[in-house]
Amino acid sequence: MPANKKILLVESDPKLVELIRYPLEDEGYAVMWSKDGPEGLQAVIKFQPDLILVGFKLPSMKGNSFARRVRKDPVTNHIRIVMIADESQLENLEIGPGSAIDDFLIQPFGTVELITKIKPLLVSSDELEGSIISTGNGELDGKMGGGIPIKSLTLIEGDSGAGKSVLAQQMMYGSLEDGYKVTLFSSENTVKSLVKQMRSLNLDIMDYLLLDKIRIFPIETSRLGKDAPPTLIEAMKKERRRDMIFVDSLTSSIPSSSDTEVLAFFEACKRLCADGTTVVIVVHSHGLTRELLTRIRSLCDAHLQLRTEEVGNKLVKTLEVTKVRGAEQSTGNIVSFEVEPGWGMRIIPISKVRG
Repeated sequence: MPANKKILLVESDPKLVELIRYPLEDEGYAVMWSKDGPEGLQAVIKFQPDLILVGFKLPSMKGNSFARRVRKDPVTNHIRIVMIADESQLENLEIGPGSAIDDFLIQPFGTVELITKIKPLLVSSDELEGSIISTGNGELDGKMGGGIPIKSLTLIEGDSGAGKSVLAQQMMYGSLEDGYKVTLFSSENTVKSLVKQMRSLNLDIMDYLLLDKIRIFPIETSRLGKDAPPTLIEAMKKERRRDMIFVDSLTSSIPSSSDTEVLAFFEACKRLCADGTTVVIVVHSHGLTRELLTRIRSLCDAHLQLRTEEVGNKLVKTLEVTKVRGAEQSTGNIVSFEVEPGWGMRIIPISKVRG
């Protein structure tokens, strides 16, 4: 990372400042420190940093208020902002579309999480060009901010039957079409059933399978219990030379694992991303507590949430693009879609859904 990348740290706790500042300087970043919000706002104007790290609770101004002030100023509204918070503050975080914050750093955190969190936010639009993973569906890509950036960690979350696996399959196919090598760890399908299912959606992967462009490993995470996350991450490390790794899904191993063990799995996935692999994890929403979900969403570079909603007399699948870090276009979109045999995912216009 070029040394001219500037980071402004707005935080009143000197010990926390040391924990953050020195690892960033070791990575070559220029780090400036402000102890409070008003001082920090002056520093934003003066130094024009590439990224701001701001504490949730400052002596005379809350971090959310500071971020909104930065966003309202046309001179500074382009600057990425990461909020530093602890677990006791999770309920008060402004998350999702409309938030002035680009991402969160939840304490306690280590140097690896700190570095992997901020690196994607410091990538310029010029550096991003040509480094987006397409789903193979242009309309869907547009709703996802142009696609998923490479070397990112993506969470696909949703209820049972909401279309999570179909979305993952669409992303796998788009990646294969673009020349990427893919590995799938699946608790949902065997090799034969996956090929059949994807073919029914007009996503034929047989040639890619024969050419070793895609590898499929059926897994039984429920039988492994609490050993599933570390066993799975070791298997994923063996596939680190592949461009993309999908896990569909992690859900059955979560009840047997502690929150710490689950978070350790996602942190290990982030290390794979830092080494150049793009990772996509599928989970069922009901399998995680709200607190654990918030921590996981914070760790991930992209968060795609799927639901099944009743509109009139119809059951409609929806995809909310909650976060795509470094997206070329705006995110926060909510997309309605249906899954059609021989077609795959088809976006439904809002007027048709309501009609």
